[in-house]
Amino acid sequence: MKKICRYIILFCSVCLFFSCQSKTKQLLVKKWDCVKIENLAPVDANLFSKEDSAAAEKIKTALQLLTWTFNTDNTYQCSVGGRITVQGTYGIAEDNKNLTCISSTKNTTNSYFITLLTENEMVLTGTGTAVPLILHFRPH
Repeated sequence: MKKICRYIILFCSVCLFFSCQSKTKQLLVKKWDCVKIENLAPVDANLFSKEDSAAAEKIKTALQLLTWTFNTDNTYQCSVGGRITVQGTYGIAEDNKNLTCISSTKNTTNSYFITLLTENEMVLTGTGTAVPLILHFRPH
Protein backbone atom coordinates (compact mmCIF):
# COMPACT_ATOMS: atom_id res chain seq x y z
CA MET A 1 0.00 0.00 0.00
CA LYS A 2 2.84 2.39 0.86
CA LYS A 3 4.44 1.70 -2.50
CA ILE A 4 1.22 2.56 -4.36
CA CYS A 5 0.89 5.82 -2.39
CA ARG A 6 4.46 6.78 -3.31
CA TYR A 7 3.75 6.19 -7.00
CA ILE A 8 0.56 8.23 -6.81
CA ILE A 9 2.37 11.11 -5.08
CA LEU A 10 5.21 10.96 -7.59
CA PHE A 11 2.78 10.88 -10.52
CA CYS A 12 0.80 13.85 -9.16
CA SER A 13 4.00 15.83 -8.58
CA VAL A 14 5.19 15.21 -12.13
CA CYS A 15 1.77 16.15 -13.54
CA LEU A 16 1.72 19.33 -11.47
CA PHE A 17 5.22 20.28 -12.61
CA PHE A 18 4.42 19.82 -16.30
CA SER A 19 1.02 21.50 -16.09
CA CYS A 20 2.53 24.62 -14.51
CA GLN A 21 5.35 24.71 -17.02
CA SER A 22 3.04 24.34 -19.99
CA LYS A 23 0.74 27.20 -18.89
CA THR A 24 3.33 29.80 -19.92
CA LYS A 25 3.93 28.03 -23.21
CA GLN A 26 0.17 27.70 -23.82
CA LEU A 27 -0.23 31.44 -23.37
CA LEU A 28 2.84 32.23 -25.50
CA VAL A 29 1.99 30.02 -28.49
CA LYS A 30 0.22 32.31 -30.95
CA LYS A 31 0.86 35.24 -33.26
CA TRP A 32 1.63 38.50 -31.42
CA ASP A 33 1.58 42.05 -32.81
CA CYS A 34 3.84 44.69 -31.27
CA VAL A 35 1.75 47.65 -30.11
CA LYS A 36 4.20 49.70 -28.06
CA ILE A 37 7.94 50.04 -27.56
CA GLU A 38 9.68 51.70 -24.63
CA ASN A 39 13.33 52.77 -24.15
CA LEU A 40 14.25 52.66 -27.83
CA ALA A 41 16.19 55.93 -27.79
CA PRO A 42 19.30 56.59 -25.68
CA VAL A 43 18.64 58.14 -22.29
CA ASP A 44 20.99 61.10 -22.93
CA ALA A 45 19.19 63.21 -25.56
CA ASN A 46 22.19 65.59 -25.74
CA LEU A 47 24.19 62.90 -27.57
CA PHE A 48 21.38 62.37 -30.07
CA SER A 49 21.76 64.14 -33.45
CA LYS A 50 18.89 64.96 -35.84
CA GLU A 51 19.98 62.06 -38.05
CA ASP A 52 19.98 59.71 -35.07
CA SER A 53 16.52 60.96 -34.12
CA ALA A 54 15.18 60.34 -37.65
CA ALA A 55 16.75 56.87 -37.71
CA ALA A 56 15.27 56.06 -34.30
CA GLU A 57 11.81 57.07 -35.54
CA LYS A 58 12.19 54.81 -38.60
CA ILE A 59 13.25 51.93 -36.35
CA LYS A 60 10.37 52.62 -33.97
CA THR A 61 7.89 52.63 -36.88
CA ALA A 62 9.33 49.36 -38.22
CA LEU A 63 9.21 47.75 -34.78
CA GLN A 64 5.56 48.69 -34.47
CA LEU A 65 4.94 46.55 -37.58
CA LEU A 66 6.68 43.71 -35.77
CA THR A 67 4.90 40.38 -35.40
CA TRP A 68 6.21 37.38 -33.48
CA THR A 69 4.75 33.93 -33.91
CA PHE A 70 5.56 31.26 -31.33
CA ASN A 71 4.77 27.65 -32.27
CA THR A 72 4.19 24.56 -30.13
CA ASP A 73 7.36 22.90 -31.49
CA ASN A 74 9.51 25.67 -29.87
CA THR A 75 10.10 27.49 -33.15
CA TYR A 76 9.39 31.15 -33.71
CA GLN A 77 9.19 33.60 -36.57
CA CYS A 78 9.68 37.32 -36.45
CA SER A 79 8.24 39.39 -39.28
CA VAL A 80 8.04 43.06 -40.11
CA GLY A 81 5.16 44.11 -42.30
CA GLY A 82 4.39 40.46 -43.14
CA ARG A 83 7.95 39.69 -44.28
CA ILE A 84 9.82 37.10 -42.17
CA THR A 85 13.07 38.64 -40.95
CA VAL A 86 14.22 36.13 -38.32
CA GLN A 87 13.25 32.61 -37.39
CA GLY A 88 14.65 30.06 -35.03
CA THR A 89 13.95 28.28 -31.78
CA TYR A 90 12.93 29.52 -28.36
CA GLY A 91 13.09 28.23 -24.83
CA ILE A 92 11.37 29.15 -21.60
CA ALA A 93 13.40 28.89 -18.39
CA GLU A 94 12.17 26.72 -15.54
CA ASP A 95 11.01 29.80 -13.64
CA ASN A 96 8.67 30.62 -16.59
CA LYS A 97 9.94 34.20 -16.51
CA ASN A 98 12.80 34.10 -19.03
CA LEU A 99 12.41 33.65 -22.77
CA THR A 100 15.45 32.94 -24.95
CA CYS A 101 15.23 33.20 -28.74
CA ILE A 102 18.01 31.69 -30.87
CA SER A 103 18.03 32.53 -34.57
CA SER A 104 18.22 29.66 -37.07
CA THR A 105 21.61 30.98 -38.21
CA LYS A 106 22.75 30.70 -34.55
CA ASN A 107 24.47 34.08 -34.78
CA THR A 108 21.90 35.85 -32.61
CA THR A 109 20.56 34.97 -29.19
CA ASN A 110 18.15 37.33 -27.47
CA SER A 111 16.91 36.97 -23.92
CA TYR A 112 13.81 38.59 -22.51
CA PHE A 113 12.22 38.75 -19.10
CA ILE A 114 8.50 37.93 -19.36
CA THR A 115 7.04 40.86 -17.43
CA LEU A 116 3.43 40.03 -18.27
CA LEU A 117 1.80 37.17 -20.15
CA THR A 118 -1.95 36.70 -20.39
CA GLU A 119 -4.31 35.59 -23.16
CA ASN A 120 -4.60 39.22 -24.31
CA GLU A 121 -1.27 40.82 -23.53
CA MET A 122 2.45 40.09 -23.47
CA VAL A 123 5.18 42.40 -22.21
CA LEU A 124 8.83 41.46 -22.72
CA THR A 125 11.80 43.31 -21.25
CA GLY A 126 15.18 42.90 -22.94
CA THR A 127 18.03 41.77 -20.72
CA GLY A 128 21.08 42.68 -22.78
CA THR A 129 21.46 46.42 -22.21
CA ALA A 130 21.72 48.90 -19.34
CA VAL A 131 18.43 50.52 -20.42
CA PRO A 132 16.26 47.56 -21.38
CA LEU A 133 14.00 47.64 -24.40
CA ILE A 134 10.39 46.95 -23.40
CA LEU A 135 8.06 45.43 -25.99
CA HIS A 136 4.29 45.33 -25.59
CA PHE A 137 2.28 42.83 -27.66
CA ARG A 138 -1.36 41.97 -28.30
CA PRO A 139 -2.65 38.82 -30.05
CA HIS A 140 -2.94 39.11 -33.84
